[in-house]
Amino acid sequence: MEAVERTNSEVSWGLSAKKVRVSFRTDSDALLVSFLSREPGEFTWPVVGTDPAAQAYLLPLAEGSYVPADDSRWLAHLAALSPMRATEALSMPFWGLAFPDCTVTYMLTNQFNNEIAFEGSEGRTAMRITHEFTRNWERKEYGFIIRVGPPSPLEPARQYRRWLTEEGQFVSLRDKIEQVPQVEKLLGAAHIYLWSDGVSVDMIEKLAALGCERLWLGLASWQGGFGHPDAIRSAKDLGYLIGAYDSYHGIHDPDSPDAYEAVLFDRHLYETGPIVTANGSRIPGYLGQGYQLSPIAAWPYVRKRVTGLMETLPEPFNSWFIDCDAYGEVFDDYSDLHPATQEDDVQARLHRMAWIQDTYGLVIGSEGGVAYSAPVIHFAHGMMTPVFGWGDPDLQEDEDSQYYLGTWSSPDGPSVLLKRVPLKPSYRTFYYDPRFRLPLYQTVFHDSVVATHHWHHSSLKFTDQVDTVELLELLYNVPPLYHMNLEEFERHKNRIAAHSEFFAPLHRELGLLPLTDFAWLTDDRMVQRTAFGDAVEMVANFAEEDFHHLETAIPGRSILARWLETGDTRVYTPAQPSD
Repeated sequence: MEAVERTNSEVSWGLSAKKVRVSFRTDSDALLVSFLSREPGEFTWPVVGTDPAAQAYLLPLAEGSYVPADDSRWLAHLAALSPMRATEALSMPFWGLAFPDCTVTYMLTNQFNNEIAFEGSEGRTAMRITHEFTRNWERKEYGFIIRVGPPSPLEPARQYRRWLTEEGQFVSLRDKIEQVPQVEKLLGAAHIYLWSDGVSVDMIEKLAALGCERLWLGLASWQGGFGHPDAIRSAKDLGYLIGAYDSYHGIHDPDSPDAYEAVLFDRHLYETGPIVTANGSRIPGYLGQGYQLSPIAAWPYVRKRVTGLMETLPEPFNSWFIDCDAYGEVFDDYSDLHPATQEDDVQARLHRMAWIQDTYGLVIGSEGGVAYSAPVIHFAHGMMTPVFGWGDPDLQEDEDSQYYLGTWSSPDGPSVLLKRVPLKPSYRTFYYDPRFRLPLYQTVFHDSVVATHHWHHSSLKFTDQVDTVELLELLYNVPPLYHMNLEEFERHKNRIAAHSEFFAPLHRELGLLPLTDFAWLTDDRMVQRTAFGDAVEMVANFAEEDFHHLETAIPGRSILARWLETGDTRVYTPAQPSD
């Protein structure tokens, strides 16, 4: 260890073997920790969770998870996923540890090039962070802001929102509406992807007749805009948002017979645009096909494609969905043609989404919704329920399995999205059990980004989780996401109408307010309360028996909305799952 230096508020020293300078500094109510390296390499710090007094992790795994530190199921689950890239694994760059009388929050000061790993330590879950000091960063540094706060499961999210606000990085939905007025149409809108005969005036009129005053409608391809301009026009005339899928994340050989249109560009970009690793190889694309595409190299093609479509579509879209840009899968690029750090990669993605918004006044969405994207995007698909189950043959391969999700090829729309199946029990604890869910993302971004499910796991996908999903949506005040053709609409229209009647006016009232409180009202965590501003509290009863809140009985599997100023109440019970 090199010489220790001290001041009244800071102590620092060098680790000669690692060529790293360590600094611990106090600043008001925070401990600031930094590690500065003189050369490329790796450094692991901290390792947390081994303290037997720590009760649980508060982790921003998508929307948020409450992970008991001594739960063997969670340990096995997280260890199996380890190691994980932090930008993908954590929707926001922080985590918390819950103690009986306080919460300790760790916030990453450099969210890039960090790897998270979970492992067992004397029957408990330990978590470690390893940072890679890469050669393409001029200043090789990472660190943490550590704060101790009150014992609340929301405390880490509150600390992060506070930091974003202090740094001028929080952009409210209200500000986004001032910039793009059509963003206001997201308030009260369910999100529906349309398939086959669902992309039609008939479907649009049926949705309007159902009482849906606002909707976000998504098409699988921009070709639907050329084939069904009357449907696009009808949707816009009714005040709906409608957009198509677009992507610049990957690139395939332009002569490939199986590639979909979004990944096809010209031969020059295919040969010069892929991202290059430190060892000189190209990074394979999704499912090993093609390559990952540099957002810097792709930029001229973004302008060309979007401009061409907006100028030639018979009825232009008023929304645009960019796949992957907000997912957190970002790269260091060692190409001589378009070198980039992960931070450069992110900035290029944000720039192209902002350009589409600013040039055409479109409402912008993306997959995921991780924190770095929040200043730019208006809506996100993947926070309430992320993608899971990759590599599980019961879900992906065995067509005889009751849990098989389906395929992408079907004349009425991909069965992987439209088919409804029971949830494989091994996933329930980690993705659906309300006892282990936390509204961390909503605490930070409820009044900034409208976030809902990933399209792979929509509101109605899992037959035995539909009412739980609906209660969680209402408790967190986030919209549902459906997949529809005309047949699916007839099957589910009554449920959609009932949900919309309760949700839509609430979201229009509360969508611009922050989620300010969350609490468990029973020891088993099956009755939960949220509050939005000083306007409304929501109390969800996930148990089977009735629960009394103040003077109101909430039936089992139901939710209460109570207006704080007037005391007015409404109770909603999800309909029985449709076939």
